[in-house]
Amino acid sequence: IILFIRAAAPNCASLRATNGIAQVAVSAARIIGPASAASVFSYSLQEGHDAWSIYYFLTAIIFLTVGTALLLPCDPSVWDDSQ
Repeated sequence: IILFIRAAAPNCASLRATNGIAQVAVSAARIIGPASAASVFSYSLQEGHDAWSIYYFLTAIIFLTVGTALLLPCDPSVWDDSQ
């Protein structure tokens, strides 16, 4: 992941800001993830509610995320150290 973050920075000067944005996104995901999983579990235990629709929605988001990650450059040498 660090290699992708490093490749995403436009230049050396903005590498710290890019890394900071990535850390904020990871921290937000770590906050939202467990809370949303507990909410879906609680929702599925209620009478007459089906959690499969939420499961399919989350599966679609996962596939979109993986598909987007596959668009990232495979070669970390794309990032140029000469600047």
